[in-house]
Amino acid sequence: MALVFWIEPVPTYDLDVLVFLPEPTGAIVSLDRIYEWARKRNYRIDKEHIVIGGIPVQFLPAHNEIADEAIETAVAMAYGNVEVRVVRPEYLIALYLEPSAKTLKRRERTAALLDSGKVDSAVLQTLMSRFKLTF
Repeated sequence: MALVFWIEPVPTYDLDVLVFLPEPTGAIVSLDRIYEWARKRNYRIDKEHIVIGGIPVQFLPAHNEIADEAIETAVAMAYGNVEVRVVRPEYLIALYLEPSAKTLKRRERTAALLDSGKVDSAVLQTLMSRFKLTF
């Protein structure tokens, strides 16, 4: 969904929300607190999604330093009448280029972001170097 703010809209099923969660006590990160929050507010839960305002929302725990920084550097933008924090395009590219996430679809989105003219190339180059990412 962040792409809507930086490039032309692309089809998507859900809205992904990066979140900070407490350190896991075991090997698996638990989203129980988020689902409990949703249940108390009568949001419908559909598999891994919480349906908010008719939109399936998937909460994704920040899984590494890139994701942490993506959350910390997100910019405030307006979505209709609601202020939302949106991951900057340089961090979207960095997240897309992580070896475990480097799919054809994400490479295509990376290309679209690069073509948008909205990417700060110095910031992107620093991220690529720091996290040893490649196109």
